[in-house]
Amino acid sequence: MTNKKIVLPMLVVILLICTSLFILKQRAGHVGQFPEDMPPFKYPSTVQDKSKTDAPPAAGFLPTEMEDHARFEAWNTNLSGLGQCLGVEAGTLNAQDDFNVEALHKVLAPAFGEVAKVKDKWTSVDTKSKDGEIRRVFVEYEGELEAPEAPQNRTVRHYTMLVTGKVRDLRLDGELKDNPSDAAIAKLVEGREVITEMKSRVATYKNADELHFVERNGKVYSFVANHLRNYFRCTDADSDQMKCSCN
Repeated sequence: MTNKKIVLPMLVVILLICTSLFILKQRAGHVGQFPEDMPPFKYPSTVQDKSKTDAPPAAGFLPTEMEDHARFEAWNTNLSGLGQCLGVEAGTLNAQDDFNVEALHKVLAPAFGEVAKVKDKWTSVDTKSKDGEIRRVFVEYEGELEAPEAPQNRTVRHYTMLVTGKVRDLRLDGELKDNPSDAAIAKLVEGREVITEMKSRVATYKNADELHFVERNGKVYSFVANHLRNYFRCTDADSDQMKCSCN
C-alpha cells in the first residue's frame, strides 16, 4: 500500500513534466521539412507584399528590358550558356518577354519542341494576419508524373512561421487530412493577406526532355532543364543575382 502511494504521485509528476516539455517544444517550434528546391524563407525584414514587388511601373507597361534592365541582362547572360551545356540550339529572350515559365518554354522550344504535360510537385502560400502573424499552407502532390491524366493526391501541412526561422504545426480539420479539395485548402487563407505564392512543377516535352521549375509570385525562381542526361540549372532567377551551372 505504501509503495502505491509513492508510485502514483511520481507517475503524475512525470506525466506533468512530459506534457510541459511537449508544450514548450511546440511553442519553440521545429525545423520545417520543406523540399530542397523551395526558396529560403526570411522573416520578417525581407517578407514583402507580392502586390508591391510585382506591380507594374506607375507610368504604365514597359518592356522587360527597360522595367528591370539588370535582371534582363542576368537572364540573357546566363541563358546564353544553355545551348552549349545541353548541346542544343536555344532561343533568346527579347525585350518584351517576362521573367516567367512561358519565356523559358520559348527559349527551349527550338530544341525541346512542344510541352506534352505539366504536373504539380508542391505549392506554398504564405499569408499574414492583421497582427503580423505569418502562416504557411504547404501542399505536396503525389502521383505518377508519367501518366498525363492521372489524378494527383494531395497532402496539406499548415504552419506558423516563427522569427527564429522554425515553424509551429497548426492543427488541420478532418476534411484537410485526406486528399482535400481546393475549396477546403482555400479556407486556410481566407481573411489573410497573401504575401508569397510559390509552386514547383515539372514540364515534360514531347521528345521526353524535362523542365523542372519553381515560381515565386508569378516569376521563375529556379529551374533545371534536362536533355539526354545533361542538366542546366539556374537559381535566384527572380533577381539580378541569377546564377547558373552545367552538370
